[in-house]
Amino acid sequence: MHEHQTALLTEDERKFVVAVQNSIGNAAGRLADDPALLDKLTRAYSEAKRMGLTRDELLVEFLYLEMKVPGFHRHPAIRRWLHKPGAAADERFADLIDVLRNKSRQRKEDR
Repeated sequence: MHEHQTALLTEDERKFVVAVQNSIGNAAGRLADDPALLDKLTRAYSEAKRMGLTRDELLVEFLYLEMKVPGFHRHPAIRRWLHKPGAAADERFADLIDVLRNKSRQRKEDR
């Protein structure tokens, strides 16, 4: 499956996904031990591109978030947010990341 999925990516996209895989491995050791990590990242990358994400930093955020919370973008509230009309996918996802960071910071402050 990995070969088929990565064959659908361009060489630059493959390098991008592998770079994210290496970064995840350095940041989160337990994820790096997952033998299916590259396959998961490749699927997540393809999904992010289908959603319309184009900015590298947002693609990286999407891949990291997908590894931490698999399928996060399929949750009904998040799906509605990401598909809300009136803004580009990059803008909607950047807004979502900001909201999630603010909520996380508020939770930490409330403890």
